Amino acid sequence: MSKASLRYLVFPLILFSLCCSACAHQLKPVTGGSYSDPQGYFEVTLPENGWQLLSWKGVDFALWDQKTGATIVVNATPLKQGADLITLTNHLLIAFEGKRIISRDNELFQGREAVKTVLEGRVEKTEIKAEVYVVRGAGVCYDIIFWAPRDVFPRKVEAFRQFLVGITFLQP
Repeated sequence: MSKASLRYLVFPLILFSLCCSACAHQLKPVTGGSYSDPQGYFEVTLPENGWQLLSWKGVDFALWDQKTGATIVVNATPLKQGADLITLTNHLLIAFEGKRIISRDNELFQGREAVKTVLEGRVEKTEIKAEVYVVRGAGVCYDIIFWAPRDVFPRKVEAFRQFLVGITFLQP
């Protein structure tokens, strides 16, 4: 693995050591390129063309494109009563150095309350652009994150948006 590839792996490790998820989970196959987390919170359809499924302690689901360093992560975390989605989003963004929020919008994601944030920042001296969704479920918060080096982001963000269409929440 090249030094540049290792640099792209450092960000997820930093981000998710700061995020909250108690234990490692192994994804189980469902059917035809779909996976379900063992907690029963969500199923996802894997994108095609170069994405690798990664297994990290404390992360429910992660995909990485080794060629570009683009990464997609989905985490489901039990939600404390009254937790604010903006505060939860800000907690996720803590690993970005010199972050600049480009946009932040409240929206519905598959009929659920969500905050979508687009930002730029640095991680390990690499310029990163990210699109982050924090989605409220009944007693659970879903963090759906895509990031890539800034010059790669425009080429890979459409794959992420197609990935979003393939997410199924299994809890109310």
